Amino acid sequence: MRVRIDDETTERWNARDRSLDSQLPERKFATVDGALIERNSGSAISAVGLPSRVALCADAPEALWGALQRDQLELRWDGDTTALNTLLDRWVERVEGDLGPEDEWETAMELVVPARDSAAAIPLLAHGFAVVGAIGIRVGRRGTDPSAAEARLKARGYTLRQASLADVSILAELDVELLAHDSQHGSVTIRPGAAAILADGIRERLEQDPEWTWLLERQGEVAGYLSIEFDRERHRAECSAAAGGEIQGGAGAAPVGYIQAMYLREEVRGAGIGESVVEFGHGRLEAAGVERVLLGYAAINPRSGPFWCRMGYRPLWNSWQRRPAT
Repeated sequence: MRVRIDDETTERWNARDRSLDSQLPERKFATVDGALIERNSGSAISAVGLPSRVALCADAPEALWGALQRDQLELRWDGDTTALNTLLDRWVERVEGDLGPEDEWETAMELVVPARDSAAAIPLLAHGFAVVGAIGIRVGRRGTDPSAAEARLKARGYTLRQASLADVSILAELDVELLAHDSQHGSVTIRPGAAAILADGIRERLEQDPEWTWLLERQGEVAGYLSIEFDRERHRAECSAAAGGEIQGGAGAAPVGYIQAMYLREEVRGAGIGESVVEFGHGRLEAAGVERVLLGYAAINPRSGPFWCRMGYRPLWNSWQRRPAT
C-alpha cells in the first residue's frame, strides 16, 4: 500500500520536533510503501512507521553493530500516545509472526527517537524496548586550547601522536578492545574476524580524514587513541541544517565534527587523562570552525554517559532496542 504524506502533516511533525529540540533536523516522508499508519479521531495521520529488515551473515562487517536479523522502524508521530501504542502493537505482531529459526539473541527490533521525546518512553517501555545507545551533541565553541590540553598530558608523561596508515594494526587492536567492552551493553556484538573488519574501517578513516586520528602513548607504549570524522554528510543529516539554537555568538551552517572513537586502556582510566585527550580534540575542531560535535555511546555503559556529560554533551537521539525480538 502506497501512502503519500502531505507537506502539512510533515510540517506538523517537524514543528513538534523543533519544540522538543532546536538541534533536530527537518525530516520528510514523501511517499512510503508498506508503512504502518495510525490516525486520530479527526482522521489526521498521527503516526507513521516505515518498517524494514536487515538480515546478515555473521562475517558481514555490519554484523558487529548488533543482531544478525534486525527489524527496524523509521517513526514519525505527533505525540498521540494512543496512536503510537497501536502502531507498536501492529509492528510487534508483524515481526513476531515473521521470525525464522534464528538464535533468539540474534534477532532485534530497533528504532531511533529524539532523546527529548519523553512522550514516546512509556509506549516503548510497555512494548519491551530499552534505550541501548545514544547520539550525543555538544553545541558551541568554548575557546578550548588544544596546546594546553596537550601540555597537561605531557606533564603526566603522555604524548599524542598523529596516526598514519602504518598504525592500522595497533588501532584495530584497540578497536577490538573497545568493541568487546561495549558488547557487554547489548548494542554491538563481538564476532570472529572483528579485527580485520575494524582495520578496514580505520584504513578508510585515515585515508579520508588523515589529520584527525591520534595515538596516546606513554614511554613508547600505546595507551589509547582518539579518532574524529570531519564534516561528513551522514553526520550533518543527524542535526539541524543551521547552527542557531543554543549556540552563543554564531549563526549559519558550520562544519560538524563526529568523535568516532575515544578509547583508553583500562590501566589509564580514572585519572583525568581522557578529559585532556577529548579537550585536545575539541580544540582542534573549534580551530577548524566546528560548532557542533556528535558522538555515539552505549547508553547503559556506566562510564560513557557520565563522562560525555562532563565533556559538554547531551543526548540528541536515543536508540531503542528490543533484543531478542520475541
